[in-house]
Amino acid sequence: MTTTNSGRSFWPLRRKQKVAEAQPAPAPAPLPVQDVLLGWDIAPNDPLLVYFQHSSGAVEVNRLHLDSPALRRLKEEGVAVIVPLVSQGELVGIINLGQRRSDQEYSSDDRRLLDDLAVQAAPAVRVAQLVRQQELAAVERERIETELRVARTIQQTLLPKELPALAGWEI
Repeated sequence: MTTTNSGRSFWPLRRKQKVAEAQPAPAPAPLPVQDVLLGWDIAPNDPLLVYFQHSSGAVEVNRLHLDSPALRRLKEEGVAVIVPLVSQGELVGIINLGQRRSDQEYSSDDRRLLDDLAVQAAPAVRVAQLVRQQELAAVERERIETELRVARTIQQTLLPKELPALAGWEI
């Protein structure tokens, strides 16, 4: 999470990494929204996720009336405006803004600017997520290759250096 002095913050959605035992890393796939948002878990059936995925533009937190634990937490954190980042129909992150320093409401010009920012930022966040997934897959492949090299070395040291000579047998 990055926070500025003005109380504004941005949290990209991140996938929890699970390390599979001796299996090749899967090809990059879209990140499920429910994995991690804001650094804390959100239930996959939380109505806030559905709302963000189907809404466009900046949303005032106080105008949302959903039975959502995530929404309650956002309100507790002092978030005033949320801008969903949707790329190709998939929620990839949100931009959260606190109250303005001037204590004025966000204007329609502010909302238009935030909407334009979201349109530009969502694909960039998605690309960054895909790059991160590829980096993690490459690290996993390298780990597996290293384990295979160690196993090969161990197996080769168990083999005899020269063929045994057994009377009556030819190899």
